[in-house]
Amino acid sequence: MVHVQPGKTGQAPVSGVLDPILEEYAEALGVPIHVYAPASHLSPPQWGGGLHLHIFALPGRPHWFSLWPATPTHEMPAVFSWALAPDTTKALAPGGLFSHGVLKYNQRGHAIAGMLGENIYVLFDLLGHADELVPANLRRTLDLCLGGLTEWLSLRTGRLPHQVEVTLHRLSHATTLVTLDHSAAWGESPGMQDLQCRKAGPAGEGDLLPGLMTVVEENLKELSRQMASQTRLLKNCRERSRTLKKAEQSEEALVREIDALLGIPEVCDVEILGDRLCVFTNTVDTVVAGKRYRLGRFRVDICFNGDVAIKNLTRPHGYYDHPHVWCAKPCLGNIGQNVMKLVSEFQWVATAELLLEYLKTVNPKEWYTPIHHWEEVRS
Repeated sequence: MVHVQPGKTGQAPVSGVLDPILEEYAEALGVPIHVYAPASHLSPPQWGGGLHLHIFALPGRPHWFSLWPATPTHEMPAVFSWALAPDTTKALAPGGLFSHGVLKYNQRGHAIAGMLGENIYVLFDLLGHADELVPANLRRTLDLCLGGLTEWLSLRTGRLPHQVEVTLHRLSHATTLVTLDHSAAWGESPGMQDLQCRKAGPAGEGDLLPGLMTVVEENLKELSRQMASQTRLLKNCRERSRTLKKAEQSEEALVREIDALLGIPEVCDVEILGDRLCVFTNTVDTVVAGKRYRLGRFRVDICFNGDVAIKNLTRPHGYYDHPHVWCAKPCLGNIGQNVMKLVSEFQWVATAELLLEYLKTVNPKEWYTPIHHWEEVRS
C-alpha cells in the first residue's frame, strides 16, 4: 500500500515504480507496507498496521533546528555505489533523532536510513533519482534495514525466525540480480563514467569528478569486503569437505568402535540414534571415604556435536541421576574439553571410557547432592 502525502510534485510516475517492489516485499514478508513522502520532510512514526516507510523524511527536527522551518541536510554524492545527479545529492542529517532506534550507514559513513520500531526512514532523495535507479536503491535500502526486524517480523507473522531469515535472503538475492542488471545497463564501471567526464568537457568535468571518485572508492571497498567474504566462505567449504570425508571414512571405523565398546566390561549395549551414540551400562558402583555405593545402571548419550546426557535408569534420586548429574545434565568440569576433542576426532571408545570413569568417580567437594542418597553396599 502506498500513501503519498500531498504537496510533493511529480510523484505519480515514481509511485508506479515503487508499487511492484513494495507488493513483492509485502507478499513475501506477510505484512502490509505503508509509504509516506511528505513535502516538509517531516513524518512522525506510525505504530501498528504493518511496516511504515518514510521516504526522504525525518521523524522530527533536531532540537537545534526546532525554531526554524528548515531541515538540516548534507551532501551525499553517491548512494550504494551509484553516482547521483548534482540536484539529488542532498541527504537529511538525522542528528540525535534515532537515539532510541538504529541508523544504517553506507561505506563512507553517511547515514542513509534510520529505524524506529517498524518505521524505516530513507534519508536520501530516493524519489529524485532517475526512474531506472529507484528500484535497485529501494530494494537495497529495504534489505539493509529488514535484517534488524527479524524478531518483529517473526512475532507479527507467526513465522519462525529462521523462516524469516530465509525470506530475507531470497529477497536480497533478487536485489543482487536487479543491481547487476542496472550495472550492465548504466555502465557502472569507472571507465564508462570517465568517458562521460571527457564528453562533458572541462567545464562539466569538475562537477562529475567528485561523484566519480566517490563511486570508485566505494566500489573498491565493496570489492575488498566481497573478497574477504568469499575467502572465508572458501575456507569454510574446504573445512566442511574435509569433515565430510572424515565422516565417510569413519562409518567403517564406527562399526569397529561399536564392537570395541561392547568389549568394555561396564557396557551392556550400544545404539546409534540419528545424531548420537547411546551407551547403556551395567550397574556402576563408586567408592567414597572407604565405603562402596551402588549408583545403578546408566544410559549415556554422546551427541555428535559434543553434548553429553546421562540418565540413571534404575536408581535416580529425584532429579539427581548421579551426585554430579542433575536432570541428565552432567557437570563435566575439566574433562568437558577432552570429551569435545575426542568426539570431534570420532574416538568413541576413548570418549565412553572417559565418561565411565567419570561415573565411577565422586568428589564430595563438587557434588550436587550427597552420596548417602544411594545404597551403601556392605560386603
